[in-house]
Amino acid sequence: MAKLFVALDLPEAARAALVRLQPAAVPGIRLTESSQMHLTLHFIGEGEVERYSAALARVSAPAFPQSLEGVGQFPTAGGTTTLWAGVPPSPGLLQLREAAATALGVEGFKPEARPYRPHLTLARCEPGFSPSVIEEFLRTNAEFAMRDVAMESFGLYTSSLVADVPVYRCERTFPLRR
Repeated sequence: MAKLFVALDLPEAARAALVRLQPAAVPGIRLTESSQMHLTLHFIGEGEVERYSAALARVSAPAFPQSLEGVGQFPTAGGTTTLWAGVPPSPGLLQLREAAATALGVEGFKPEARPYRPHLTLARCEPGFSPSVIEEFLRTNAEFAMRDVAMESFGLYTSSLVADVPVYRCERTFPLRR
């Protein structure tokens, strides 16, 4: 069985803007490829694509505009630092997240108990990576803002490791109502 998660698909223009926001590609930093950028709604874990696809096909939620604002960082358990673009929770985002959780609940899914902190991963820095580069990234991009990004579909994704790098593949796409 594959590791599954549910995520919003980003329009090409938003992915292009996020690529321009990324720090320079230097040793010790791994940039997120444009094709791998997504906004996670729920991590499911091990599961069958067909089973969860059937549940998500029942989701009925409207398309919505979403803002992207600011940048930040957080450490991971392995000592890396993740650099991200912020996603303020909007009513449309929270409505879709709730609708997906309800649909997945039929299959026994239980959402994480920790608070939802939506973000878009831009890069991962190896342990010991220069703090000055991270600080420069944060300072330079603090005012990043992109308004009214059209969120028109979400998907069921699989996650696998290829040469110790996570690779995400959209298995099914579900349109949002217009």
